[in-house]
Amino acid sequence: MSERSFWEEMQINDMLVIDTIRKYGRDTIYFKDKDSKFIWNNYMHANQLGVIKPDELVGKSDYDFFPKEFADKARAIELEVMRTGKPVLNVEEELVDDEENARYYLASKYPLYDVNNEIVGTWGISRDITEQKKLELELERSYHKMELLARVDDLSGLYNRRYFYETLEKYASLYQKRTDGSTFALLVADVDDITTVNDMFGQQNGDIVLRSIAEQCMANVRTEDTCFRTGGDEFAIVLLDTDKVSAVGMAKKLVEAIANEPIIIDGKRERVTISAGLAMFDPEDPDISDLLSKAERKLNKSKREGKNKVSF
Repeated sequence: MSERSFWEEMQINDMLVIDTIRKYGRDTIYFKDKDSKFIWNNYMHANQLGVIKPDELVGKSDYDFFPKEFADKARAIELEVMRTGKPVLNVEEELVDDEENARYYLASKYPLYDVNNEIVGTWGISRDITEQKKLELELERSYHKMELLARVDDLSGLYNRRYFYETLEKYASLYQKRTDGSTFALLVADVDDITTVNDMFGQQNGDIVLRSIAEQCMANVRTEDTCFRTGGDEFAIVLLDTDKVSAVGMAKKLVEAIANEPIIIDGKRERVTISAGLAMFDPEDPDISDLLSKAERKLNKSKREGKNKVSF
């Protein structure tokens, strides 16, 4: 084979490769000049942009097809690639259309050199990963849902006993480090005469009582406070950034609200009460077992003194 025929063969092969990539490549491929205007595109990229022939894209830019925010981000990356000569690889891009539908792409951008090894633009490849991303998002949502379910009591809708201890540990550690003198309170409570309630009205109606008390707990605390069902008829509330006077006020309000809100059982309005005990977290004694023990002793005091009250 002569030297000329060899180079001719090479040129034919190059054209074949380029033509194959342009027509049949499943990833989007494009080349841009220094102004980020297209100088070459494959058919997949043209189809993505709603154009039949790639040549129709020459001289246009992302600003002609995408929202300004999206195009600005792409332009910023391309300027950085041209400035440094370093490619930017595997950037995840999100594109939301007018119907709020999102598509996701994994994009890489590279510097484009001329025959003198000077940077004259950029070129890039992107792959549509929408289905993969949707699966990832769905798995993430499922994981968070399972994580939430593991923390929530099915009957009451409040957080459960396990998360109660996690929360106490977290806040004990946090408030122990504070230097502003702030602290939190722990309120524990249970239903007065729950055995009698179950015997009189049945287990199913006993569940209605527990759900009603859970609703009252949620309705009578601040958004920063957290409510838990820690046992059969046992509840707890962590009251953040409060002093004893304010905490006692909130606790009394809750006890009174439950006593004053009859529960409909078998079509009848029945009065149910709770007893409660309140303890303040002491940063000098951060043991949550001690805190819980103090609150439970106060709860027992309320029981001994006639129920339907809070002791502190």
